Amino acid sequence: MKRIYICLGPHCRGRGAADVHIALEDAIWRAGLSDQITCIAGSCQDRCTIGPNLLVYPGGRRFHGVTPTEIPTLIAQLADTGV
Repeated sequence: MKRIYICLGPHCRGRGAADVHIALEDAIWRAGLSDQITCIAGSCQDRCTIGPNLLVYPGGRRFHGVTPTEIPTLIAQLADTGV
């Protein structure tokens, strides 16, 4: 199962991480991938100035400055290629 860790620390939250989190959960559900991808709300990933931040496992790929509009594309990539 792929895991997406989203930082919900104060700096990322101030940059819209809560909206990104909602968009992630929604996109995963709409794509019917709840059994393949899970979103985990976490704390600081030590990249506060470039958040909101996502960390994808397996693989350890990071995404910075993510916006809700980018989420459907990210989920499609995860489903197709495993990012």
